[in-house]
Amino acid sequence: MKKIFCMALSAALLAGSVPAYAAEESLFTKTPHTFTARVGTTEFTKDGTAQPLDVPIYIKDSYVMLPLRTFMQALDADAELVWEDGIQLAKVTMQDYTLSFDITGNRIWRNSSLLPSFGQMEVKDGRVFVPLRDWEGVLKCFNRYIVDADALSWDAETKTAAVQLTELTAATANDTSSVKGTGEAAVFGIPLTDRYDDIKSIGGDYFIAEKYVNTDGDILGAPQEYENQQADWFLLNQQGKVLLQYSNKDVLRLRGYGDGFLRLNKRDGTSQILDMEGNTQFADDYHVIDSFSEGLAMVMDYKERKSGYINAKGEEVISLSSYSADAFSEGLAAVGVDLPKEEGRQSAETRYGYIDKKGGWVIEPKYRDAFAFRDGLAKVEDTDRNIGYIDKTGKEVIPLRYNKITDFWNGKAFAQEKSGEVILIDTTGKKLKSIITGKYLDDCGNGIISTEVSEQVAPGRVEYVKLYFDENGRISKEDARWRMRLSEGLAPYQDEKTGKYGYVGEDGTWVIAPTFDFARDFKDGYAVVSKKVTLANGKEDVQWGTVCHPI
Repeated sequence: MKKIFCMALSAALLAGSVPAYAAEESLFTKTPHTFTARVGTTEFTKDGTAQPLDVPIYIKDSYVMLPLRTFMQALDADAELVWEDGIQLAKVTMQDYTLSFDITGNRIWRNSSLLPSFGQMEVKDGRVFVPLRDWEGVLKCFNRYIVDADALSWDAETKTAAVQLTELTAATANDTSSVKGTGEAAVFGIPLTDRYDDIKSIGGDYFIAEKYVNTDGDILGAPQEYENQQADWFLLNQQGKVLLQYSNKDVLRLRGYGDGFLRLNKRDGTSQILDMEGNTQFADDYHVIDSFSEGLAMVMDYKERKSGYINAKGEEVISLSSYSADAFSEGLAAVGVDLPKEEGRQSAETRYGYIDKKGGWVIEPKYRDAFAFRDGLAKVEDTDRNIGYIDKTGKEVIPLRYNKITDFWNGKAFAQEKSGEVILIDTTGKKLKSIITGKYLDDCGNGIISTEVSEQVAPGRVEYVKLYFDENGRISKEDARWRMRLSEGLAPYQDEKTGKYGYVGEDGTWVIAPTFDFARDFKDGYAVVSKKVTLANGKEDVQWGTVCHPI
């Protein structure tokens, strides 16, 4: 899921929210917590455990005053606080929200929304103090806690304010299991080296490596968020032998382009399509060119406002009249045709069908959307947003009646009915079982889905939790996290104890021991990995290489 908490002194300030709702087979785990704050002392506790506090709690204008940082981090250990002294402003990042406390103006915002405030905030003893009463408005913005109507109390004899909360967390799936075993040491294809600053697999035992030439101020060799425009480029084989090399002075970018081709973008603005020996096949004069697939590549011409397909010689073999076209798959490509713009409509609509490699229509363009064929079936959406599957003759194999439908995995797919019910079907559309009724259906890949399911956690209050499923039923979020990344039977996974990455097999056991700081998916028997190292001069560097599939 992408803290309701208030505390006060007098009966007038102890008006809480409604009682927590106890649902059968709850989607949420409800954990009770008790916070106490003793005025005149540094005693602030959570569930009986003292929280760090080096200045005393006090009362001002009948409000309990507690340091902001202590209060926030007791609620959420990951809360981050920044103080802007010049304008007397404290900012707290908590979950997906930013809370701003304007001390001088005595105003509180959540993101850009002004929240109610009561007592006067102030800076004292080097700390920002906020009346606990103010948190009623602030933390109603969050959905992590429920506060019962009788949760707040005040003990006049001990001068202690207390509140009892119920914390909501997504209930753990019954079949949750941690990754088992220890794994074996990796066998390297390209040994770890600091010669490169990034390596990417382009398939077929080939890799493209970069060496940055302007990394001042960055960790050497670390992956960069945006493509570095000054790098030397290398084509490597599976042992790391340099097959081709290009200087940053001449080349802007080198990348794989499918079917055994490369695309070279030069600094003079020209582009070339090369084979793996570096021989130029043709000059790329198009504004956009897609990767080759089944011998053809889709290209676009923005000036002519059309797309088409070229062959490996750069010759246009199919000319189209619209932009919308996808790569060929199983001999067919989804292509769109723009309909005439109607009055009152801001843009022209597009209808999709399928063409063959001669450019002829095999399935007429009548769909609102269409996807690539896989194993003889393609997912399509009609103009009423109903989704199903057709075969290569255009016959509806799975009727177009669903809100959403996933790709097939091991002969099965998930489909969501108009009612929200998610079901499992086979390749004939036969319903195999009902999974759950949810708000959304997301295809996570590898036969795993997620959906948001609602539960009334209190009268008048509904919360949503994201749950994960495979064909056998619900799985835990952690299991889904690595299973979604499975490629060639292995998935990169970060060990929770060490923070290092290794590879997990389909049965949830370590296959390659977690020793890396970064790991990519396997492709054609190899996976790219990296590891941080400390140089003799004390600077950090990153070594890159590849590991071999153990089978």
